[in-house]
Amino acid sequence: MKRNLVAIILFVFVYLASAQKVFIAENLTLGKSYKFYVGDRIGVLIKDNPKKYSGKITDITDSAIVISNNYVFNQNEIAAVYKTRLALPIISSALLNFGQIYIILDVVNNLINDTDPIFRKNTVIIASSSAIAGGILALLSTRKCPVEKDKWRVKIIDQIHVKSK
Repeated sequence: MKRNLVAIILFVFVYLASAQKVFIAENLTLGKSYKFYVGDRIGVLIKDNPKKYSGKITDITDSAIVISNNYVFNQNEIAAVYKTRLALPIISSALLNFGQIYIILDVVNNLINDTDPIFRKNTVIIASSSAIAGGILALLSTRKCPVEKDKWRVKIIDQIHVKSK
C-alpha cells in the first residue's frame, strides 16, 4: 500500500514538473547573473550591427531568443545585453516630477501673494538640481553587459519548476 502511494505521488510530481528555458547573462568575476524568462523586457546588441534591439522575450529555444515575435538571435551573435534596473526609473521620474511641481507651486504661490521676484533663486536651484539628478538617474537606469571572454557570457538553460494551479 505504501509503495502504491509513493508511486502515485511521484507520478503526480512528474506530471506537475516542467522545464522552462531561461536566458542567462552572467559574470563569473563579479559573481553576478541576470535571468531572463519569456515575457521579460530585454535589449540586445548584435555583433557587426550597431543597432540595439529591445522588447519582450516571446520565445527561448535551445540556442536562440526571439524578441517581440520579430527578431531571432542566436546566443553566439549577441555582443551585449541591456538589463533595465527596476528602482532607478521610478526614482528618476519621481525626481523629475518633484522638480517640476516644486517650481510651479512656488511660482503660483508668489503670484498669488504678489511676492517679488516670482522666480526665487533658492527655488530654481532646488528644482533644477532635482531635475538634473533625475535625468542622470534616467541615463543610468539600463546596465550594459558586454559579452566578452573575461566579462559577461550568455547561455540558455532548462530550469525545472512546478506548475501553479
